Amino acid sequence: TWLSKMLAAAADLPFAQVPVLPVAMPSVVHGHWDYHPNLRNATFIVRDGRDVMVSFYFYCRLLHEHGPAPRVRRMFQRLYGPNPDLGRVRDNLPRFIDEMFARPIGIRHNWPTYCTQWSDRPGVPIVRYERLVKDPASEIARLLDAHALPVPAERIRLAVELNAMARTTGRRPGEEDTGSIVRKGVTGDWKTHFSDDARRTFAELGGRALVELGYEKSPDWRVWDAEPAQAGDGSDPSSAASP
Repeated sequence: TWLSKMLAAAADLPFAQVPVLPVAMPSVVHGHWDYHPNLRNATFIVRDGRDVMVSFYFYCRLLHEHGPAPRVRRMFQRLYGPNPDLGRVRDNLPRFIDEMFARPIGIRHNWPTYCTQWSDRPGVPIVRYERLVKDPASEIARLLDAHALPVPAERIRLAVELNAMARTTGRRPGEEDTGSIVRKGVTGDWKTHFSDDARRTFAELGGRALVELGYEKSPDWRVWDAEPAQAGDGSDPSSAASP
């Protein structure tokens, strides 16, 4: 969502966040679709799957608490009992990770399968969420150039500034609000919430994908091998955004 808003602002296009397709005008459209060659001008954003799991857990918790989200409610009750304590994040994550690999919500495929089907597609530039956090202006400029959309650097700078976390939420990256969709705005937050059980679960199901995507050197990674969490401006699982 953060990427889509910056692309839309920089390219001076509307952002169709919840579109009823087809959208009958040039727009930036966000979705979690399967790859198809007819999806033109597509950009794929990939994020460390461990951060995806933590981010999505908190998102599902938000839906459970403020609903209506009957599928999410049923899932949590099935995983943790009729009155789940969703504040026990470290205890709950292993089962949640296993569930999202077996039965992902809001998307047809789990994280590694989804990333694999979009990787190395002709004409589809890929942006890593982690690089977007470090230098959003450069990444937005690179993506717009890939889509042959010439945009002045000043307009890109303003688009990034307009959608900065401090401006849109009143909080600096790293200041957590579990009641907000933009919860924390950092990369590497999985290290805060992963127990050894969560590490083993993710390593078994997604360790190879972490290596293939360049996030780890070995499928048998360890929690304490990772770098500290880094502040950013947005929080969204891997998704496709089409300007």
